[in-house]
Amino acid sequence: MLVQHTWEDPHGYLGTLLEHHGIDYDVVQAENTPLPDPTAYAAVIALGGSQHVYADAEYPYLIQEKIWLQQVISQDIPYLGICLGGQMLADVLGGKARQHILTEIGFFDVQLTPQGQQDPLFAGITHSQKVFHWHEDTFDLPAEAMLLATSTNTENQAFRYGRCSYGLQYHIELDSDTLNTWLYHPSMKESIIEVLGLPAYQAIEQEREKAFPIYQQHTKTLFENFLGICNLIH
Repeated sequence: MLVQHTWEDPHGYLGTLLEHHGIDYDVVQAENTPLPDPTAYAAVIALGGSQHVYADAEYPYLIQEKIWLQQVISQDIPYLGICLGGQMLADVLGGKARQHILTEIGFFDVQLTPQGQQDPLFAGITHSQKVFHWHEDTFDLPAEAMLLATSTNTENQAFRYGRCSYGLQYHIELDSDTLNTWLYHPSMKESIIEVLGLPAYQAIEQEREKAFPIYQQHTKTLFENFLGICNLIH
């Protein structure tokens, strides 16, 4: 099951990979659809969004999602939280989500920790992963969680809790259509330029041709590893 939080952040490339492997999936719109019994699913993937984990009054449905996520964890259902989804996991486990000192947008490399290099989620990815960031929040690493990836700007980039609950601060779901939306939808383009400035926006455009194939290769490796952890592929 995929939990979608905003229209502009769909399952994208992850849906392509699920279909490639012949895996059926449901997409649940968190804002206006009750979350179903998670025990009916082999895995839960929670996508990103512009919401803030700590703004319960503004996004009351996130309160219900946090309660639901506690059930996912207690039932040992494989979970992959992406950006907002990763922050939600950290929050539920006691790691405080908060506004970061900077906003990261664009292609970046995150470095695998020694634990990350040994974790099955990152098998086949050597030392670093090419990712795409768009976030202005971060989180504290929950107690008993294992840090798997880090970077200079944002210490907590990926972590695992227990056997199969994973949180990522970064985006892995982008296909070309989604990236086009993020870069060229008028409101989103304006937002990037307002935060980063026009030269940095143009640098993302220029980097795309070289970085995007590596980004998707790393996404494919990581996501297929996750599907293997879920016993959905072998």
